[in-house]
Amino acid sequence: MMKNREKIQLFKYSLRLLLISHPRLSMLFIAMVTIQGLIPTVSVMASIHLGNLVSHGSHSQLLIACLIWAFTFIFPGIIAPVISTVQSVLNQKSTQLTQHKIMLAISRIQDLKIIESNEIHDKLEVLSKEASHRPLNLLVNLVDILRGSLTLLSMSLVLASVAWWLPLALLLPAIPVTVSVAQSQLDIFKVLLGKGITSRLIRYYFSTAIDIRHSKEIKLFNLSGFFINKHRESFDLIDKDLDKVRKGQITRPQKWNFLYFISAMGVMFWFSEYISKGDISTGGLLGTIQSIGLFGLSCQWMVYSFSNLGICFSFFEKLMILEKKHSTPKMFPCKKIPDNKTIKFESVSFSYHKDKVSINNVNLKIMQGDHIAIVGENGAGKSTLIKLLCRLYVPDQGRITIGGIDINEIDIEEWHSTISAIFQDFGHYNLTIKENVFIGDLSTHITSEKVSVACQKAQFTLPEGLSIDSQIGKEFDGTELSGGEWQRLALARAFYADRPLVILDEPTSAMDPRVESELFSQFGTIMAGKTAVMVTHRLGSVRDVDRVVVMKAGRIVEEGPPQVLEALNGEYAELLALQKSQYAERPSSRTGQ
Repeated sequence: MMKNREKIQLFKYSLRLLLISHPRLSMLFIAMVTIQGLIPTVSVMASIHLGNLVSHGSHSQLLIACLIWAFTFIFPGIIAPVISTVQSVLNQKSTQLTQHKIMLAISRIQDLKIIESNEIHDKLEVLSKEASHRPLNLLVNLVDILRGSLTLLSMSLVLASVAWWLPLALLLPAIPVTVSVAQSQLDIFKVLLGKGITSRLIRYYFSTAIDIRHSKEIKLFNLSGFFINKHRESFDLIDKDLDKVRKGQITRPQKWNFLYFISAMGVMFWFSEYISKGDISTGGLLGTIQSIGLFGLSCQWMVYSFSNLGICFSFFEKLMILEKKHSTPKMFPCKKIPDNKTIKFESVSFSYHKDKVSINNVNLKIMQGDHIAIVGENGAGKSTLIKLLCRLYVPDQGRITIGGIDINEIDIEEWHSTISAIFQDFGHYNLTIKENVFIGDLSTHITSEKVSVACQKAQFTLPEGLSIDSQIGKEFDGTELSGGEWQRLALARAFYADRPLVILDEPTSAMDPRVESELFSQFGTIMAGKTAVMVTHRLGSVRDVDRVVVMKAGRIVEEGPPQVLEALNGEYAELLALQKSQYAERPSSRTGQ
């Protein structure tokens, strides 16, 4: 439960976010809606004046009164399209700003373990879905409340001129209705939040079923019905919980609406008696009846505006929490990267989940200029080890140092500026070929010559009919590359960065043997003067590295030059023998062969 002080802070945060998206336009919007809120009262007063003039006013007075009344009648129609246009612009601006804040907040979280948590996933699911409308919803609801409050206040003065208690009799019963409706809206929102994983599954099943990248397997294996059923089943899970809340949403306000009905009936009965006594003028009669009707409508509008505020503030609360979410706090002053570039893993352990250790008490020394390969079976911890080196995760135990300094004490951006990498699950960016390469290092001057050199190193040649400025990826009507071409492009991105520490995680897994052979024949030349760490399953590619590190079940079990390890007849020799056997002549396993 939020304290009042926290609610005030949240209100200020939300309002500030809305207003800074376009301050002048926001002020104009508020001003126009304020005028719009006062128009009904001006119209009522014009009706009263016109009614009073009917019996004893002059022709010119009647004409002026009719002009004023007609203006109040037509003015809402004049200002409505202007408000709608301004609202549309504000929607675009506030959406852009909100999405910018979400992306910025995620960029500030350096530890992938935090980003990959269900808590962050659920928040991002809500924020990403509602960023396009929730900010403006808050502004519209706040403005509706302002407009309604002005209308109610001005109408109260008109009604109070007849009897001081009239506005209270119509307003007070609406308060419990507002509270009950608001609570019902929040209950629905909380149910949806509690089903965060299910909501993400719904989105996943839907996006997978229509994603062109999955279309081949979906067509071939006839998976459309499977994903449609999974999508429906996930919706059914949410609907079961929502049905109970929806029943409460219908029934909860009704007892208070009955109280409101009794109050309204009592007011009209008293007013009928009041009219029968002849104590009210024609204008007063017209104005009071009109005021009672507008007062009731304003109350109903404000009930739902108030009830929607809770959901809007919940959205901004999640955004505010996300903005405050960081990895380990920065240590000031941050230490500089030393001249001694020797990297050490000192008793490093790490687990993604509490029940399974991925890296177990690893000790490893990487000298400046070393070219090492990390090998082992799937799940041995190879990729996790290099992700720890990249500071994408923080070790649970132990530390990683460079020149004796813990890398976590170095500014994260400075540390990343020393590393270029290609990961096993490298990015497929729907950009131009040139952009796909130069995003490897946005800190340097971008030249086509440098892009071409990086592509040559990675054995990436332009497909026929394409230039480096061609769009790739089917999503935006570009050309789709083969798996090997995408991987070579990702490798060119790593080479473009030209940094002293190069990390290669399965860099040739999608390449054909000829390209792979040519690439590894130049490996020593390309990596000259750099520290290179390569993760690979293809042991034939590690012959020219300085050392091989063999991992098993999260531990380093062997380490040394490849020729020495082969002679040991240990884990490395066994893996190498298994791979060699795949190419040795042997009887066919097919029947009759």
